[in-house]
Amino acid sequence: MAQITDALISYAVLAVIVIGPFIAFAAVIHFLERTIQKRLAERFGWASVMWTGWLGTPIHELSHAAMCVLFRHRIDEISLFEPDTNTGRLGFVRHSWRKGNWFEELGNAFIGIAPLVGGSVVLLVLLWMFYPGVFQFPAETELESPKDPFAFFQNIVTVLFQLESIFSLRFWVFVYLVLCVASHMAPSRSDYEGAWKGGIMCMIGLATLIFVLSVAVPDVSTIQANALRILAPLFALLSVAVFLCGMATLIVSVAVSYFPQRYRVE
Repeated sequence: MAQITDALISYAVLAVIVIGPFIAFAAVIHFLERTIQKRLAERFGWASVMWTGWLGTPIHELSHAAMCVLFRHRIDEISLFEPDTNTGRLGFVRHSWRKGNWFEELGNAFIGIAPLVGGSVVLLVLLWMFYPGVFQFPAETELESPKDPFAFFQNIVTVLFQLESIFSLRFWVFVYLVLCVASHMAPSRSDYEGAWKGGIMCMIGLATLIFVLSVAVPDVSTIQANALRILAPLFALLSVAVFLCGMATLIVSVAVSYFPQRYRVE
């Protein structure tokens, strides 16, 4: 009995390793996005959303649509950018699925959180387009790709924050595009409401898998190591997304502080 208990604890740690970073990532992105939008709206009003929404909203909605296709949902209607001052809605994807089909029901969870991943991928593409040097690692590191977040961050800071970079037009165009994506990549409340059932299915499936593994494979250390190795590139992607969003938030907060606050935003 004690052996089973120890195994369950070990696999619970594995669950935290797998799920924890995604929850933390979503929470931080929500905070940064909210900060950016609030700072802009306080100074320039709701219309300021147009400055970033023209790019960020289509990426947000296309991320939903891509997952709809992957999980065989029917896309009934889609609007990539259609600002509505009455509801605050900028775009939408209306989709339908077969009730009772476990695969399509499960898909709702991934469709709901799709903008987090889609936005992160676009940020990585922007980084590659503007600063491909951050993906070049010294030969002695034996890294073929940015699998080590720390080495990747070191490259980003070294390449991005040189004086010649900061005073270049390329840097500020890059910051603006990052701002466009970062301020619209968090799922909305309606996205999470649509994802809750699929999320419960994911949690039940993961709990079942953990229980089976805890009985069948007593040595959890190997599985934990393999899980970290597999997820390392994804964690690196999410970490870079948070870093770039944080950079955009800081720059916006400093820049708008020179303008008077004209609107009250809750």
